[in-house]
This record gives sequence, structure tokens and C-alpha cells, in this order.
Amino acid sequence: MSAPNGVPESMPEKKAGSRKTTRAILAAGGLLRLFYVLFSTIYDRQYDIGMIDLDAGHPVTGGHLAYIQYLFENGHLPDFDPTTVYQFNHPPLHHAVSALWLKLASFFLKDTAVLEESLQIVPFVCSLLILWVLLRIVRRFALSEKAEAFLMALFSFHPALVLLSGSVNNDCMSLLLTLLCVDFSMAWIRRQSVGNAVKLALAVGFGMMTKQNVAEMAFPIAFVFLYVLIKRWKEDGFLATKKLWAQYVLFGIVSVPLGMWVYVRNLVLYKMPLVWIYTLPEDSWQYTGNVPVFHRFLWPVPSEMVDNLLHFKLGCGYNVWMQIIRTSVLGEWDMAGVGRGVKVLAVLLMLTGAALAALALAAFLAVFVFRAGKAARAVRGRILTADRILFAAGYFVNLLFYLKFAYDYPQECSMHFRYIEIELLFPAVALGFALESCRKKWTKGALLALLSLFCILSTAMTVVWCLG
Repeated sequence: MSAPNGVPESMPEKKAGSRKTTRAILAAGGLLRLFYVLFSTIYDRQYDIGMIDLDAGHPVTGGHLAYIQYLFENGHLPDFDPTTVYQFNHPPLHHAVSALWLKLASFFLKDTAVLEESLQIVPFVCSLLILWVLLRIVRRFALSEKAEAFLMALFSFHPALVLLSGSVNNDCMSLLLTLLCVDFSMAWIRRQSVGNAVKLALAVGFGMMTKQNVAEMAFPIAFVFLYVLIKRWKEDGFLATKKLWAQYVLFGIVSVPLGMWVYVRNLVLYKMPLVWIYTLPEDSWQYTGNVPVFHRFLWPVPSEMVDNLLHFKLGCGYNVWMQIIRTSVLGEWDMAGVGRGVKVLAVLLMLTGAALAALALAAFLAVFVFRAGKAARAVRGRILTADRILFAAGYFVNLLFYLKFAYDYPQECSMHFRYIEIELLFPAVALGFALESCRKKWTKGALLALLSLFCILSTAMTVVWCLG
């Protein structure tokens, strides 16, 4: 079956709300996020937030909270060089939405402490929308009921996504908009309409207004645009591509000004480079530039890695892969003062998360990159070529930018998983296909057991964070 524009359709997508198991899992994921937000303050397990003090009448320090307070009190962008105040260099969409929320909530909340804590409403709502968008993306592949439930359980209980629900910086909103870039790209692949092109352009533009690394999605989107253009040209001739060219121009007209205006403003007014990143000094305790590149980007010192596991530490902070494993499930949580039982829980959570990630990566390479093995053969006709381009390019482009960032800015915080949380999506979908194609009951049962253990450990860790 083909769409009116000549691009083959995949199998029919599942109707929303048709799966009771999925709905129950999503409800549990929402309740877990609500529990986390209710029992965590705006200063717990946060990043680069500084402080907020609405009673002081002015921003008391730099950081994301001070940025929000500035917009709340002044109603306009900073009228000074943004690079001179910590984190004020970020594009303003998340901070403006948070400031607007404070304005609305201030009509009902007179206690400033409660008003400040209410800022978590913004990321909490974004975290629920993230689950909704992830479900939309998963259902575009028409997976089986069990595979769909498997993936939504992984997303609903993954600690990285739970932590985002209470994160008052711009990470949660930027991930939401990045996922919308994927979702709207897949919608455009299936129907190259002006409406879908505009939606995609808005997702990219608003994403860049939230955080500059959302711009990385422009590369896989461009690859998809190029593939569809070449395919149409070969099948129907150059004249048949006129409507596509018009949509590409429209995409640029919408996305570029929307995404770039604040960067251009800061360049013109304050000579701030289009890509400007706050850097820590080399005498920072997080500095890793003195560690050999081999140990930073390939293999950590084996003796130190084993020693860390045996003593329930979370070291090897200089190695990018160990940092991904650690920060993907624990963030930058300082465990120096916790008991051995909690450290055992943390190590088990890391190990199960790493095992799932390794299986997902293997499935991703088989399904989306090499199209080899049972899983890949089982999904032929259900993953469009343009989908493969989007997912493969999305994965590798984001990973390469992340590795370049970690190399250019050799600090432990530069290797945090929050910079590549979109990478949860691409391999996970492939793992869903692998589960669906499993014919051996013990293999499928082992994978389900591993996920169940991961979800239990993640829930337990959330309880420790909130009540410990």
C-alpha cells in the first residue's frame, strides 16, 4: 500500500488507548513521577540551578532558577551580556514558560516557598507528555501488544526519565521537543503534507529555543529530506519534486528564524558566539584532560573498575562509557553518606541497566543498521527505509556530538547522560522488535525478567531518593 505521495506505508498503526496493559503501565509511570515530584524539592538532584528567592526581589545568584526569577520579575530577556551570569546564556523558552507559570500561580499561592516549589509542575507535565510522545512513536511501528507494553514499561520506569519529572532546568522540555522532532519526522515520512512539514519545523524551532543541542536533530531530518527527494526524483522525475522543494523552503522559513533569533540577538547585542558554552577551569576537581584518551573514550583502567564495583563505589568518572552507565540511572547523586544496602541497590541498578542497554544496542545494530538476524527479517516492510535513516542517523549523530562535547570539554559533568537522553529511544525500539521476534520462550522470559528487575530496582531507588 502506498501513500498519495508515493512513499510506502508501514503496517496500520495501533489505535490510541487500545491496550489495557499499556495504559496501566503508563498510569504507574505517571504515579511514580508524581511521587518523585511530591517528595523532592527544587534543590534535590538538580543541575546548574543556582538559587531562587522571590522574597529578595531580585536574582540572588546565577543558574537556571535565577534565570527564571529574572524573567518573572522583569518580563523581558536579560539586558546585559548573558555570558556574564551563570546559565543565562541558554535560550529562554523553558525559563519563560516557568516564569509564566509563576505569574499564574502567584494569583493563588501567596506563600513564596510553596510558589517556588511549584516550579516542578512544568517538568512534571513535560515528563507526562514525553511518555505520550514515546507511545505515539512506538505505535507507528505496529508492534505486538507484549512488545509495546515492554517498551512503555522501560520508558515509564527508567530512572533518567523519572528524574527529569522534577528537574527544573531545561532538560525535560528539550527532550520533549527532541522526541517531537522524531514523531513529526515519522508523520512526514508517511505523508509529505504541508501541515506535517510545519509541525516538524515548529518542533525544531521551539526545541532550539529551549536548548541548543536540539539542533542536532536537523542532521537526521536533513538526511530523511534528501532520501525522499532522491526517491521521488528517480521514480517520477524532477518536476514531481516541486512540492517537496516548496516544503523544504517552508521548513527553513519557519524553523530557522524561530530557532535562531535569540542566538542572533545575543551575537548582535553582546558579541556572544552562536555556540557558547560555559566551561569549568582546568583546576576543577572534575577535570579529566590529564587522563589518557584511551582510558577516557575506550576502556577504563580494569583494576580501578573492578575495585569500584567490589567496594560499591561509583568511580571511573574519567571514562565516558562508565559515566553513561552511572549517570543514566543515578544522575550525579552523591552516595558518600549512604549505607551499604543502598550502594548494593545502586550497583545492581547500574548492572541491570547496562545489560538492557547492551542488548538494545545489539538489536539496534541488527534491525536499523545492518538489517541482519531474525529480528530484522521479522520486521521487513514494517520499518520504512526513511525510518531506518532517521533512527540510525539520529543515534549516531547525537552520539558523535556527545563524544565531541566530552572531548572538547574534559570534565566529568560533560559526560552526563542527560545530554543524550534521546538515545534511549532508538535502541529501545529495536529491542521491542527483538522481543517480538523471539521464538524461544526461555529467551523471551529472561528478557522480561531482566526488565522486571530493572523496573523494581528503579522504583526502589526512587523511594530511597524521596524517603531516604
